[in-house]
Amino acid sequence: MKNKLLSLSFITLLSCLTGISIIGNAQSISAGFNFSLFRCADGTVKGTGTNSSGNLGIGTTVDHSAAVTVNVVNGIIAVETGNSHSVFLKNDGTVWAVGSNSNGQLGDGTTTSKTTPIQVVGLTGITAITAYSSHALFLKNDGTVWAVGDNYGGQLGDGTTTSRSTPFQISGLTDVTAVSTGLGHSLFLKNDGTVWAAGYNDYGQIGNQPLFGSSIPVQITGLSGINAIAAGGKQSLFLKSNGTVWGLGGNYNGELGSNNSNTMFFSPFMIPGLSGITAISAGFIHSLFLKNNGTVWATGDNNYGQLGDGTTVNKNVATVLTGINGVVAISAGMYHSLFLKSDATVRSVGANFFGGLGDGTTIQRLTPVMVNNLCTMSLAAAENTLEKDISVYPNPCNVELHIDLVDYLSQPNTEVEVFNWQGQLLQRTSVQNANTTMRFNDLSAGIYLVRVATPKGTVTRKIIKE
Repeated sequence: MKNKLLSLSFITLLSCLTGISIIGNAQSISAGFNFSLFRCADGTVKGTGTNSSGNLGIGTTVDHSAAVTVNVVNGIIAVETGNSHSVFLKNDGTVWAVGSNSNGQLGDGTTTSKTTPIQVVGLTGITAITAYSSHALFLKNDGTVWAVGDNYGGQLGDGTTTSRSTPFQISGLTDVTAVSTGLGHSLFLKNDGTVWAAGYNDYGQIGNQPLFGSSIPVQITGLSGINAIAAGGKQSLFLKSNGTVWGLGGNYNGELGSNNSNTMFFSPFMIPGLSGITAISAGFIHSLFLKNNGTVWATGDNNYGQLGDGTTVNKNVATVLTGINGVVAISAGMYHSLFLKSDATVRSVGANFFGGLGDGTTIQRLTPVMVNNLCTMSLAAAENTLEKDISVYPNPCNVELHIDLVDYLSQPNTEVEVFNWQGQLLQRTSVQNANTTMRFNDLSAGIYLVRVATPKGTVTRKIIKE
């Protein structure tokens, strides 16, 4: 659902809805190397699967086949899985990490693994994170990129192959809007629609560069109008603004969907049979594509059933997954895949060695199954002592919704959150003054939850949008 024009200023509320409890589950997903992470609407995180390095962040190294709560600070807005470590972005722009740290990928200045999340040093103003294998990238709000961890292929882009245990700014990169990490390479999307890359190139994954790759960012020629990137094991994917997908790199398992396996591509090409694509995800040796009608298309390795078509037969062309629709987000892991549906439930498929599918078993699945024990959030609007200080109107509303924070001066650091009826977070904003205004252009008619959180407490209201 797209966000709509919604104005938040501050004055009186008459709530015309009674308290109703609605359950919402994961708001974002990340499939890693035999484990999975799920971010909840309330900013908490759940995890399932292998935990031998402490990557689930629960203080132990015990595996779990059903989702457990990660011991990370609240207010998490993004999660990323590496090989054996996890990275979390908080709403204040700080980054936290847990798990294996053999290459310094946790960014705390050591190579000591952790079982409880710790803050990555020296990072503020971060807006996006990405992790794969044993390195991570961080996008700052000024368009610069910071990196940490394994650098064996030059994927950190600092001109060396020396690993780093504290984050550093990659020189020469500006105006970056998205980052993506692969097995030994990194991708950087600039605001002009061009793509830059660093790291290994043994399969052509960073384009027409020497086979040994590049330890500084270089532009991938032949790409323009790109608005999303995804780096995988040996492949790179690029989503154009017209809904087509372009590929580069290894295709030995059909992961580029070129209808021609056992090949490498050093120049970007348009992947056949794909149109109207809104999201891409590159796994180890398989790839997923989300279409604008909520269907998922998949190609590549299927030895563990990660393509979700009921077989273990590899595909060398993108094929639609039957039996699953209404998908709003996808994530391809090493040998499994995750699908977030519009009702905020999650389906998983593929390898399940350590319980990474989260269905309470370690049984391999060839068709998607429900992830169990995920986070829940009540949308009930309980009364509290702040009722006289915060009010929202009109209800029902049409184009604008007004909110008044009467005692704003004694309640700084206030945030407003808007959720849909499924509990999915649509918008979060920091209130700058008592008459702050937010606008959302595409909020459709229905019931929404507006939550105003202050240092004194929280007020929640259900609003009808006509």
